[in-house]
Amino acid sequence: MKRLKVSLEERPIEYFSTMGCRTVNGLDVNALDNFKTNVQHVIDDEFDKIDDVFSGVQKDGRGNISPVTIILPTLAAMTRKKLEAKGKFDDKEQVFAEFMKLLDKKIHEAKDMLLERFNHQCSQSPKSAKFMYENHTMSGYHEEEGIISALKHGTLVIGQLGMSECLYLLFGFDHTTEKGMEYAKDIEKLYNTRTAEFKKEYKLNFGVYYTPAESLCGTALRKFKKDFPEFDLDHVTYYMKDDKRVEKEWFTNSIHVPVEYECDQFEKIDIESQLTGLSNAGCITYVEVGEVPYNNIDAIEKLVDYAMEHDIPYFAINLKISQCHNCGERIWDLSLDKCPKCGCDKIDQLGRVTGYLSTTVEHFNKAKQAEFKNRTNHFKN
Repeated sequence: MKRLKVSLEERPIEYFSTMGCRTVNGLDVNALDNFKTNVQHVIDDEFDKIDDVFSGVQKDGRGNISPVTIILPTLAAMTRKKLEAKGKFDDKEQVFAEFMKLLDKKIHEAKDMLLERFNHQCSQSPKSAKFMYENHTMSGYHEEEGIISALKHGTLVIGQLGMSECLYLLFGFDHTTEKGMEYAKDIEKLYNTRTAEFKKEYKLNFGVYYTPAESLCGTALRKFKKDFPEFDLDHVTYYMKDDKRVEKEWFTNSIHVPVEYECDQFEKIDIESQLTGLSNAGCITYVEVGEVPYNNIDAIEKLVDYAMEHDIPYFAINLKISQCHNCGERIWDLSLDKCPKCGCDKIDQLGRVTGYLSTTVEHFNKAKQAEFKNRTNHFKN
């Protein structure tokens, strides 16, 4: 197929800000008026990959319209249960083929769910979202066309939860290993391929979304334990630390390295950067820093540069800072359970959970609190 060649000297690059890690928008197949000329190449089938074209990327006035998340460990458990009953679980390639067949079915079902939801949203009055309507936060609205004129520029995203637990269920290892990463890439490529096909077929902005799972991480695991008690497995429903069993209350967010996995900041970036490029509707890679490195700014700059060199679309450094709830004293020694100034045992801890910074992690649900508590410190000088 003929490719569009863009001279960077003739066409200046424009950079658009992104609100958050899950609001990255790729090429708008229903591009706003000022982009329609170039995006017409895609609509006329002159390109085999929609996102090969520079034009049609508009951040302001767009956003994720709806997400649907597929719980990967549940599909893995269904696959394993079926093949174990037939005595066919030993052939790993057959196991993966069966899993991918089921995943493909669920991706298509997710697409149908998104279309149904989108059509319902488009049937509403603009006054249903009064703030957006009155403040023109969504671009492209034309009264004669209806609410679809604005919503068609947003993204319809298919997400995922629990890549690590899924792979452990199927193979006994996850994407922190070389073979596990091969499987993980195949899974993400299926997501990416199908959403590109849906985008072209329905002329709507389908995309791959690495789900933040604010509450779903706990809800999904509780249901999993109820539905599949036979799969009470290491790295799935619990993990071992210092020869002790630690009960998991969460499934790992999307394609992230499990929070309990021991690695440094560079290895975490090395692993996750192999998959983040396959998400075109939002993702994040973060590293956990145990203490605020006031006297090591060079190390922080080196870390940010490393993430950028590995093409991480959205990068974060999580700093843990404690503060006394009573007197406001900042507490840098995270091992302390009482304020050294006033003796109060009520310690608030600033932390980032699924992209959000909070004055205390106690504001989040129990699953997220447990995940936060069990995080590995990645930062090594």
